[in-house]
Amino acid sequence: MYIYTLEKKKRNVELKYRVMFKLRKYHGDRVQSLTYDGDDKSFSVGILAPGEYEFGAIKKEVITVTSGEISAWVEGWDNWKTYKTGETFEVGAHKNFKQKVTDVSSYICFYE
Repeated sequence: MYIYTLEKKKRNVELKYRVMFKLRKYHGDRVQSLTYDGDDKSFSVGILAPGEYEFGAIKKEVITVTSGEISAWVEGWDNWKTYKTGETFEVGAHKNFKQKVTDVSSYICFYE
């Protein structure tokens, strides 16, 4: 985990920023994400190599495909659904879900 603190002075008011980044690797490094976990928001950007992967959501996840296509199945769904660049799907907190890609694809995920 990488943590650094930035300090700036502006009009005699000291502002402190705490920024945390963490590189996460899953499924034999075939899925990697860079996560920002700040005081006001948390999100990750990631890349998936071709394959099928299973995850578990702790918080609600709002996932937008930024490149390629991602097929998703979320616990409680009857069928897989495919999402293209710019499309978004949600995974409820404490739900298992699967993602499947046939070509390298990327996403941004906001945690709520």
